[in-house]
Amino acid sequence: MEENRTRHNCLIHCITNPISINQTANTILALGASPIMAEHPLEVEEITKTASSLLLNTGNITDVRMESMKISLKAANRMGIPVTLDAVGTACSALRKRFVRELLKEGRFTVIKGNASEILALADDTYTDAGVDAGKDIDSALLRQAVTDLSSDTNAIVIATGKTDIIGFEGTLTEVKGGSEKLASVTGTGCMSGAVIATYLARENTLQSVKDACRFFKKCGEAAGASKGPGTFMVNLLDALSMPEMKIDPTLYFITDSTPYEEDEFLRRVRLALEGGVTLIQLREKNRTTGEYIDLAVKVHEITREFNVPLIIDDRVDVMLASGAEGVHVGAEDMPVRMARELIGPGMILGATAKTVEKAVKAYEDGADYLGVGAIYPTTTKVKTVLTSTETLDAITKAVPIPVNAIGGLNKDNLGVLKGIDIAGVCAVSAIMKADDPKMAAEELKKAYMEIRGI
Repeated sequence: MEENRTRHNCLIHCITNPISINQTANTILALGASPIMAEHPLEVEEITKTASSLLLNTGNITDVRMESMKISLKAANRMGIPVTLDAVGTACSALRKRFVRELLKEGRFTVIKGNASEILALADDTYTDAGVDAGKDIDSALLRQAVTDLSSDTNAIVIATGKTDIIGFEGTLTEVKGGSEKLASVTGTGCMSGAVIATYLARENTLQSVKDACRFFKKCGEAAGASKGPGTFMVNLLDALSMPEMKIDPTLYFITDSTPYEEDEFLRRVRLALEGGVTLIQLREKNRTTGEYIDLAVKVHEITREFNVPLIIDDRVDVMLASGAEGVHVGAEDMPVRMARELIGPGMILGATAKTVEKAVKAYEDGADYLGVGAIYPTTTKVKTVLTSTETLDAITKAVPIPVNAIGGLNKDNLGVLKGIDIAGVCAVSAIMKADDPKMAAEELKKAYMEIRGI
């Protein structure tokens, strides 16, 4: 299975504060990378040159770390290494604000991160606040403008963290919601999120990688949030961070229907569909007992693993957990998305059905990794369908930052209606399942999708 965070030995150089240095290092280790916390001015240039990413954190600042940060920033810029700046305390300290402004003049940053007060302070010299926590009752419109302005001035990805992270780059804003209130109950979680971002950038230096990092950290906070107190919360948070998050490729999402076939023929068709280029499979069994469902899921999973394709179980978290499948999909009338996320944890795939913008946003906020939207056309499957307009589909793709797939009666000949809509892929049941040649049907459907998307 391809993971969103390929586990190879990236070195993350951190010049950070001693209050959270342990949490920062353990976060990077949990993500499968290696931390080094060097800060002596005479060695940091050498170490930065060998790193895959640089993290600068202005918490508990000292003269030595200030000098070292400038040296490492210049070295990273020369080597093309992504740099994350966690602007801790810039709202409460004139020294830190002045120092960060010096850094912004002397070098380039890939990401500038801070809580709402810290970002406002960097965007507005007159803004101040007490302590290193974000102030209350901050005007959201003012904050969004500050993110936009700071990103424009620095050409960096700017993140204002909080209950909702606001990510700005090149005039576009993205919101990442979720997390747990307990993240504020222990020291260093903000620094840990900076470490997640720096590690993700080491693997893939893109805006999407930054969004993925923010979202993953929030999901881990949610997974750890059921702990009894701050001590177990921190332990559970590190456990959640260490769980691999799988990459989802929803380009051609095949939803099965075993009803017309004997088991051997059904499994043969699944294999042919995978040979034809299916990138995600959902096993949908409405009429089997739990034992029968698990038994078939195990057999299908043996095939999907050969092709490195995740197996998603429709409706049933218990079947997913028992079979070892990589994820579960919950419909509009099934288990609530947030409950499903709590049960399966942050590292597993969670899909949801949404037919309105409001439900799509709610599903995303509650932890869904992707959405299935439809039915675009009437279907012949034995599930309840309500048609969804292409206008609604288009609006949903614009409202959420996660992949959105079109579903419902789609085949290679009718995908033209989706042209111009930013879908991540198409879902198919009958077009593949009932085809004379499932392999050819999958190939043709995938080709048709690529053509309407101009890929």
